[in-house]
Amino acid sequence: MSGRVKVRELEVLELHLLLLQTYKSKPFREENCAYNDVVDEHTALLGSASYNAVQWFFMNTSKAMRKGYKSMSIKLDNNYWTGNSAGIGARKVRQVIDYFEEIGYITVYTGSKDVRMWWMSYPTIVKFNAPLYDVVDCNQIRLLVPDDKLSCPIVIKDRETKEEIEFEITEEIKTMADEVSNYNDSFKDVLIEFNGEPVPSLEYKRSFSGDLYKGGRLFAHGGSVQLLPEKYRLEYLTLDKEPIVEVDYKAIHPNIMYELISLENPMYAKLARKNFDPYNADISFLDVDEKAIALHKMKFGIMKYDPVRKLYKRSLLMAINCKSDVQTRNTINQELYKDSKLDERDREFVGINKPNIALILEALSDHNSAICDYFYKDYGVVLQNLDSKIALRVIEILLQEGQTCLAYHDSFAVKMSVQPLLEFAMKEAWKDTLGDNKFCFLDVK
Repeated sequence: MSGRVKVRELEVLELHLLLLQTYKSKPFREENCAYNDVVDEHTALLGSASYNAVQWFFMNTSKAMRKGYKSMSIKLDNNYWTGNSAGIGARKVRQVIDYFEEIGYITVYTGSKDVRMWWMSYPTIVKFNAPLYDVVDCNQIRLLVPDDKLSCPIVIKDRETKEEIEFEITEEIKTMADEVSNYNDSFKDVLIEFNGEPVPSLEYKRSFSGDLYKGGRLFAHGGSVQLLPEKYRLEYLTLDKEPIVEVDYKAIHPNIMYELISLENPMYAKLARKNFDPYNADISFLDVDEKAIALHKMKFGIMKYDPVRKLYKRSLLMAINCKSDVQTRNTINQELYKDSKLDERDREFVGINKPNIALILEALSDHNSAICDYFYKDYGVVLQNLDSKIALRVIEILLQEGQTCLAYHDSFAVKMSVQPLLEFAMKEAWKDTLGDNKFCFLDVK
């Protein structure tokens, strides 16, 4: 239908709130006493051929409402629905969506796919309106619609295909699953809000890459609060109505490496005493327009903006994560291209003119000679496994004191009043996992 607003055209705050409250619809259907009558009612109006699509709509909206979502994403392309085992066709889905939009049940925000700028791609989203809530029985939904919870909070994915791998439930995996489940249970009695609106049911899962020794970081199921940019979560997220504070580990992967080598060779401990910064490599060859940076900060009211450090940080992490120097350079160039296409306010590398990536990587290698043997060897997934263990230990310490947090891989958000306990937990968890915390440096966002 014409006149629909595109998801990507929404104001930033409205966009993030919509995405946060969006449930990912599933391509199947099932009967349920909570919505069977309303399915029959609208099928009678649309015709019996629309029954499957109508049932699909109300099953998914009910599951979304059951978990506290206020909208759901849908796919309207023909290929997605071709051969659907539940007998749901793309044409009927579009017809049903148009119909419910026309009678005011939903507002449709059109998705878009950008092949060149994939990060600007969004799904089509239908937002639930008051008339829809009037025709469904939310009490019946809570009673009769199963809570669409994770069957297991442990996931192992194939490194190439990214598809989930089946695995045997061993005692080790049971222990891991219990850790994550305990963490998820801690949100039951906490009111998490974004800009005053409740955040739907929050669940984390632990995702491994290939085996249990690679990856293992905590990911919020469906993205949830982890999709929020830092500046928006710091300003608009609250826990039990209390503003949050976020603390992160500075240079977590390089510093894990320095911590480990200093245990084997104590001479490297002196770097910690000198507050060694892994990103502070030679920049003398860079063409940096300081005036452009100053004007950018002034235009958007930004106090902290260091594009050179940001580029060096990204480059070092790519060197640690990638399998070759060629892949590293290509990945960094892709990051620079992506940045050039962002809205001016969101750009990270303003003022850096045609950087020579090879020279940047060489400077970082010279500056980090103690750990450069690990560059270009796909070591990042091993470090992720270590930082995930640190994160789980941080969470364990907080839970022991009746507190919880929102995990963001290398940082944690808590109520402002809990900041002292969080900082203690982060230092303690680092030492418990790695053996010492000389290279454990924290940064309050």
